Amino acid sequence: MRFAKIGDNKYVLDVRGFVCPYPVIYTRKALSQINPGDVLEVITDNPPSCENVPKAVEADGHEVLGVENIDRGVWRIVVKKKR
Repeated sequence: MRFAKIGDNKYVLDVRGFVCPYPVIYTRKALSQINPGDVLEVITDNPPSCENVPKAVEADGHEVLGVENIDRGVWRIVVKKKR
């Protein structure tokens, strides 16, 4: 797992190699460490995470800006922290 700032108000969380529930847990932990309005990109290679992470963060009140396939077997989930 890697969590890093990649720009102004933009962070990346790489959870490739982890299966649920760990991507959800690490995403929630990363969101707790950034400010409202910041954007977090979650990189995963676990297909169920493409549904579980958005559901979990939306339930927490955050906005999912997109889920896209960025490479073979790799997805990016973009989340904007709301509160």
